[in-house]
Amino acid sequence: MAALRPHRGLCRTTSVKAGLLDEYKSASVELEILSIVEHLRLRCSLAFFTSQIVASVVLVLLSAVTESHASNYFYGVTASNSKPNSGYNCRTQADWNSLASTARSNGFSSIRVVGFDCNALDLASSAAAANGLTVLAGIYFGGTVAQDMVNINNDVQTFRAAYNKYGSGRFKGLTVGNEANDSPGNVAAKVADVRGYLGSIGINTPVSTVHNWVAIRDNPAAYCIGDFVGANAHAFYDQNTVSGNAGNFVWNTVIPALRSRCPGKPIIISETGWPSRGGTNGQAVASSGDQRSALINLNCVAAKNDRSISVYAFEADDQTWKGNDWERSFGIFGKINFSGDINNQC
Repeated sequence: MAALRPHRGLCRTTSVKAGLLDEYKSASVELEILSIVEHLRLRCSLAFFTSQIVASVVLVLLSAVTESHASNYFYGVTASNSKPNSGYNCRTQADWNSLASTARSNGFSSIRVVGFDCNALDLASSAAAANGLTVLAGIYFGGTVAQDMVNINNDVQTFRAAYNKYGSGRFKGLTVGNEANDSPGNVAAKVADVRGYLGSIGINTPVSTVHNWVAIRDNPAAYCIGDFVGANAHAFYDQNTVSGNAGNFVWNTVIPALRSRCPGKPIIISETGWPSRGGTNGQAVASSGDQRSALINLNCVAAKNDRSISVYAFEADDQTWKGNDWERSFGIFGKINFSGDINNQC
């Protein structure tokens, strides 16, 4: 059989070889296929015995290229400790397992847990471990640091136990407070206290607090004290931002402000999303279509443009126990198709 010239096609892949029947060993072809995906270079070294086999291999490679082009750039997803649409009823281990599996299949790498009630840290960490996810663990308190000191310290011990059980690599970080209702100085002092205590017993998980991005911008001395900056950033509440610009708002307004006020600190956007019902807030409209538009823009801009910034989508599912329809309808699973829609839009 005559030697075949190299063929230029659509992708270049690294060393994929097909086993051949002995009688066809004398013939080979090298396919150099230039990727349709930006920066992807695959080089395929394929044994050749019939044109049909080559065609089949090329179809497989093109399928792989298409799949690699579909990406969820969000790092993680924030989840309530309550089952969806059920009042406030604790998730079971089976519920957390299902949530973690859904998160993984939709391209998320992490789950954020806010509060350790319902045994949530242990259950979520177990589910995350089974699905290869990390956990951003969040201690929550509704009063002041002084009022909730006992509970906060108990939660620190809960985190210590989870760290010892699931290992250091399971935890993206620990946050003390979520938009805490106390002075910036008191919150900062408790973050420093928890960080110092954990370090003294050999736990080096990054520690910080989470607040809305405006509070961080206005109080950098307190809210930039941790190992990273944890910021909640919802374009919907800006009133002047339409859903299709939600990611632009985070990228062009929120992140520059955080970088300016907390120079050199890693940034975690601990929650960002869009509600699917509840009416309008200025130019911001809460609807299913607007939620989809917002998540596309968040994924393709805020979450994609700088991969050193970890962006968490808010939130896993609708929570009817919350105060109004906006807050109740940020849920994404069961409403937004990531793997078949959002991830294909960038």
